Amino acid sequence: MPPCSDEVLMTRVFLAVVIAAAVSAPVVPAAQDQTFRGGIHTVSVYASVLDRAGRLVTDLTKDDFEVYDDGRRQELAVFANVNQPITIVVMLDRSGSVSRHFALVRNAAAAFVDNLNDTDRARIGSFSNRVQVDPAGFTADKEELTRILHEELQNAGPTPLWNAAAVAMRALNQEPGRRVILMFTDGYDNPGGDGPNTTFLEVRDRAQADEVMVYGIGLADDCGAANRMPSPFSSARFQARRPGRGGPMRRPPVGMGRPPRPPIPMPIPTIPGRPGRFPRPGEPLTRPPASPPADPCAGSRPDPALRELAIESGGGYFELRDAEYLGSTFARVADELHQQYLLGFTAAALDGKIHTLDVRVRDAGMTVRARKTYLAQSK
Repeated sequence: MPPCSDEVLMTRVFLAVVIAAAVSAPVVPAAQDQTFRGGIHTVSVYASVLDRAGRLVTDLTKDDFEVYDDGRRQELAVFANVNQPITIVVMLDRSGSVSRHFALVRNAAAAFVDNLNDTDRARIGSFSNRVQVDPAGFTADKEELTRILHEELQNAGPTPLWNAAAVAMRALNQEPGRRVILMFTDGYDNPGGDGPNTTFLEVRDRAQADEVMVYGIGLADDCGAANRMPSPFSSARFQARRPGRGGPMRRPPVGMGRPPRPPIPMPIPTIPGRPGRFPRPGEPLTRPPASPPADPCAGSRPDPALRELAIESGGGYFELRDAEYLGSTFARVADELHQQYLLGFTAAALDGKIHTLDVRVRDAGMTVRARKTYLAQSK
């Protein structure tokens, strides 16, 4: 081999330095392909931040965030607040109870499609007597997605909610980047058939393992004022309503739910007609008080587990009492998805366990929506 000239030698040294620097440099997300999954070396967390009025906060910096893995603060190796492409399945409830709102739901989903970016890809799903997802693959063609909304959705039937979520997750399984499911429903899971059917726990575990973000939109039927039992919790269940004199209702904090119920006192056995005296062996006892009547409207409310799934996976949940707000709510989800922060840190150990995540911002008045767990398992 002929000896190297000084120029050739210097070129080789320069290339070696560049390659070494590229290998050792921290991971910086590309604008169009930002794929980080828990279980690989870098754990990704997509976060939405809301102020006290429920408005999105989009101007925070890396120093405003803190991320904790099992209670231990992590150094952020990745931070981005630019628009992130999404791959999404929009899954629509076509149960009989929604039938009178079919047109509003279709138009709301069409508004969501209109708000997608050119780099986003989507499929449209519906669930009723079966679970159906169209087209065959993910597409950015808005005309095709709109056609599906007008021509391919199913007729009325039961509510296989968790079967539908499982089908959407399978559709997303091999897709790169940020993977999202947007589910709309007005009721509890009710597959209607003999099965086999997917359970909520199976869906929750798969969302953790596959790192799928779930957004939920629930429609709570008024069920007739004469039939509804008074409930002190009604104001905590819906997160948008028609403005009144006092202005629009603010969205409850993410952790807000039903307050704990008081303990039910155990009845003390007594002899009928002789209160205060305990019975002797063989003497008849009083019967415990009858259970309160069941709420006749319970079946007309969205499954509360959908809210739990959305919160755990880092998405948002919006529950409405008025179908007229479906369009603005679907559009709000699209807006939020396009204004999330990407945070990434190096996993300390790939131990095959579920780790808890806690994302915070310095301003205590702000609310962060981000996934609560990740699976530390190499893939």
